[in-house]
Amino acid sequence: MPADDLPPAPPHPSPNGGIGQHLRRERLQRGLTLERLAEKTGLSRSYLSNVEREVNSPTINTLRTIVDALGTTLSQLFHAVDRERRVLTRPHERVELTRAGVQGITYTLLNPNRMGSLEMMMLEVDPGASSGDNPHTHAGEEVGLLLRGELDYWIDDVCYRLQPGDCVSFDSSAPHRYHNPGTVPAVCVWSETRPRF
Repeated sequence: MPADDLPPAPPHPSPNGGIGQHLRRERLQRGLTLERLAEKTGLSRSYLSNVEREVNSPTINTLRTIVDALGTTLSQLFHAVDRERRVLTRPHERVELTRAGVQGITYTLLNPNRMGSLEMMMLEVDPGASSGDNPHTHAGEEVGLLLRGELDYWIDDVCYRLQPGDCVSFDSSAPHRYHNPGTVPAVCVWSETRPRF
């Protein structure tokens, strides 16, 4: 496999919104190396590599030169980028949140660009941390899967001790709260309807 066709490095915040990844995909689908694309565009191989890795942000004119050489259009490229943003969230696009007055709890939105009513998040609860002594209620439904650690979860005043692999599912109008009784962070994947973040 040519060096320029190796899998990309883990993603990091992108200055051009994912365009580079799409350009690379288009190039590979056409069986072009970076060297051949450089010949067709008059741009250097290193510059094109940086654009694909999203290190450099090309101007519109430069981008037009690249897409012309790839046999596509700016409209098709931007449409593909927009379509991906609506259905795919890369790890660096997640949004981390904390709540005022609540210590040791972090929410990471896994689908911040959602279009529908389902919200997915990663919930991390430090040892000894809790959502508070007063249970809360809201409209909707929730499903949570504990990945690591342990978590005490109260639903309608009944306490459930969750171990890794355990899943809770309940109507969010039932009073609920949680506490980490363990010595390591509890990490869960959580989903709820009626997004609140």
